[in-house]
Amino acid sequence: MAESHDFGAKAEAFAAEYLTSKGYCILHRNWTWGHKELDIVCTDGRMLVVVEVKARNREGFPPPEDLLSVNKEKMIMEASEQYLHQYGVRLPVRFDLMTVIRHGSTLDIDHLEDAIIPGVE
Repeated sequence: MAESHDFGAKAEAFAAEYLTSKGYCILHRNWTWGHKELDIVCTDGRMLVVVEVKARNREGFPPPEDLLSVNKEKMIMEASEQYLHQYGVRLPVRFDLMTVIRHGSTLDIDHLEDAIIPGVE
């Protein structure tokens, strides 16, 4: 379990570094509200971007866009609403998914913008 948690933390750090290299400004990592968590909250200069990070030890199924359950999406939406309220954010919001896949000693990253569209199941 500890190794899985360590890899998850490493994957989130790798995702945050990737976003920063692309010009995103990281506002929070692992922001929590109750038992709900937002992995990365950042801006791209135009909008607030909430990023869910999924880490895998190898490539395979399911495809990245199928990694988010309806329940997980609902929890992200609820936490995001609280985040917007708590910080008085008045920017449009986008919900992205990043997958980090380990191949031996290297990490591959995939960034899927608009992975969650509010109100669409």
